[in-house]
Amino acid sequence: MANTKPKSDSFVSTKQFPDNFLLGTATGAFQVEGAWNEDKAESIWDHYFHSNEANKSFRYFLDLPESVIEKHIQKGVKPRLADIYKGMGVYEFPSSAINDGTHFNFNGDVAADSYHKTDIDVKLLKELGVQVYRFSIAPTRIIPMVHDHLAGKAGIAYYNNLIDKLIENGITPMVSMYHYDMGEAFNKLGGLANSASYIFYENYTRICFENFGDRVKYWTSTADIHLAAEGYGSEHFAPGYQEPIFSGYSDYKSLHNCFITHAMVYKIYNEEFREKQKGQVSLAMDGVWFYPKDPNNPEHQKSAEIARMSTFGLIAHVLATGKYPDEFLESIHRTNKKENIRVDRVQQFTKEEQELIKGSFDFIVFNYYNSVKVRPMTDEELAAEPNLKRKDRGYFMDLHNTTQAEVFEGFLNCLKWIKEKMNNPKIFIGENGFPEEDGIDESEKKIAYHTGILNKLFEALDEKINVFGYCVWSFLDTLEFTFGYWKRFGIYAVDFNDESRPRSKKNSFPFFQQLFQTKKLQLKN
Repeated sequence: MANTKPKSDSFVSTKQFPDNFLLGTATGAFQVEGAWNEDKAESIWDHYFHSNEANKSFRYFLDLPESVIEKHIQKGVKPRLADIYKGMGVYEFPSSAINDGTHFNFNGDVAADSYHKTDIDVKLLKELGVQVYRFSIAPTRIIPMVHDHLAGKAGIAYYNNLIDKLIENGITPMVSMYHYDMGEAFNKLGGLANSASYIFYENYTRICFENFGDRVKYWTSTADIHLAAEGYGSEHFAPGYQEPIFSGYSDYKSLHNCFITHAMVYKIYNEEFREKQKGQVSLAMDGVWFYPKDPNNPEHQKSAEIARMSTFGLIAHVLATGKYPDEFLESIHRTNKKENIRVDRVQQFTKEEQELIKGSFDFIVFNYYNSVKVRPMTDEELAAEPNLKRKDRGYFMDLHNTTQAEVFEGFLNCLKWIKEKMNNPKIFIGENGFPEEDGIDESEKKIAYHTGILNKLFEALDEKINVFGYCVWSFLDTLEFTFGYWKRFGIYAVDFNDESRPRSKKNSFPFFQQLFQTKKLQLKN
């Protein structure tokens, strides 16, 4: 008789999410909507791409000293700080892109054309079986003329229709009110670096609460503020302030203003809307777990902690205490003293601001993609570093030597860290994804990545970490900002070469559909 015993790799175990756990997927307005000049004003990203800043940014990189780029350029690699924040690693660019820069000739004018495809996209979300859809509202559609008394009626109608259709299909809307797409007109005042952001953003959010808050119960004031501030000290992200001129000043000013603005929005919701609408307000942060390159070296261990406390840990600390951590301020003071800089680049929040900021959240949106290893910069590297913010931080990131097991464990480490530092807040995993190259099916790697992350999420729940939902980035293939359309995160593919932007299921679709519809994760033994 033939041996019919299944192979060991066919055995599966099943883990079940709680009934009230929200599973879904996410997008950002500028990355999918298109219709860039229809019912909206020009955003900083429209301006960035239309003025070809992405290509200029790339050219600037090629002009950097050979000592800075030698090991990367030999591999055809273009490192960007945004790689770290989005957790996508460092991309290897085709030689044609290195030679002529054509890889950067893209924009968000049409993107996935979601602005014209609400019915189609909601139908696909329903087919996928999601309980929640996390998306952002473009401020340039709600206040195209900047002022709240000139609200965009067409934009309000668009989001009302989307929200209604989601709810009709049993899908919970989760809304971010800012996903890096400020109006270019407002940016002429200095954008996030100008404290006028308090005034204009408050009134914009009031419009959102007034028009959508009867149905939207989960709000995020802004996407990760580190990445939002990045473009005020770097030409690699909109609005594209030149590096190193404004690094370590305008980006810090932007962070400072974002904290205060978020807290003021939270106060507005508490005082004017919470009693009637009964929603919740959050701030998002992108997390990367930083491992010491040499785990036995105390200096490497210290660099890993500095890395955490200058990125997602900084946000966590400020929200929990209302104050910048001492080590953050000391690092800036140390650089100022060493470099003979007499500008007071960061000031501690005032007592009034501290009271406003501390505890100004109902839950935290946490985004995670990857982990990296860090070591201290050498004295020579610090002396040669032109970017003040990187001087302040004083660590070097090794982007290539983190194992998949470390990436998975890093996700759990981040959640444990947040639990400890913020007294176990409610957490929603807002973005987590694996990119496939354009035209290459890497569905097995994609499924393995998400299985590994979700398995660690179950460990987090077992350890009583208060996570109540998880979204895959992304629902559709999107414009990945300065990475263009080359890396595809979508569960549904978008054909960007077809003007009608048709959607199609990727080979990983059944995995996600089964996950969302059953709330079960199947693991091979």
